[in-house]
Amino acid sequence: MTAFIDLHVHPPVPAVIEGVFAPYIPSLEATFRRKFPVMTAEQIADYYRALDGRAVLLGWDAETATGLAPFGTKAVAEIVDAHPDVFVGFGSVDPHKGAAAVLGVGEAAKAGLIGLKFHPSAQRFDPANESVFPIYEEAQAYGLTLLFHTGVTALGAGMPGGAGIRHRFAHPVHLDDVASYFPSLKIVMAHPATPWQSEAIAFAVHKPNLYLELSGWSPKYFDDELLAAIRGPLRDRVLFGTDFPFITPDRWLKAWGALDMDADVTEAVLVGNARRLLGLQEE
Repeated sequence: MTAFIDLHVHPPVPAVIEGVFAPYIPSLEATFRRKFPVMTAEQIADYYRALDGRAVLLGWDAETATGLAPFGTKAVAEIVDAHPDVFVGFGSVDPHKGAAAVLGVGEAAKAGLIGLKFHPSAQRFDPANESVFPIYEEAQAYGLTLLFHTGVTALGAGMPGGAGIRHRFAHPVHLDDVASYFPSLKIVMAHPATPWQSEAIAFAVHKPNLYLELSGWSPKYFDDELLAAIRGPLRDRVLFGTDFPFITPDRWLKAWGALDMDADVTEAVLVGNARRLLGLQEE
């Protein structure tokens, strides 16, 4: 039986650690105070299997903003196809690529991926700008789930100019707009959205197609406001995620276990809510 579904996994294969994240790795390692090992897909799969977990692998395409070749649909789909018992996948499209990005949505769906990952502050785009609405329309037509980074990011921390990261694009108010324009679109706000956590919670309470995801922070740092939302009005729309390899499931789950959470809340956050959102079968 699956113990958890990790909704936020950047597979630390060479194309990610030595590719799309390469410029940020020194500052990330300083921020998280640990080295990030380069792993094979098989090693990542074995790691999650040993924990009885499943992982949602995320693509990354910020080519226009960074000049770095993407870790795209094909790369994610190949790993998922090789280990379907433990992995599902989200693709990524560069919102600046216009018609090509729209085509990329269909390519991700046809490759068996079940969602798309966006990082507005790193990709440098406004999620509520009408120029990207055709991407959402296509995603909605295919029934894909969209995962958006919200709040500050460790990417570029301490680097000159923050490596070009523009945090205003990661404010959850943009996703409140998107959720109102596309009420059938499933939208996940990744991370506790610091320093805009209160806004993220309020928007999710207001709009039933908005979800919260808890990656990037250890539960020992969750404040009373977030814990109350998890236990209360959003208990059916809060999702477990780690931001692996930056935070590991071992560390996150240990900290979660120290909280005074009812068993039914834990089951919903770790497994049930993600299974229902993503349409995954119960093992």
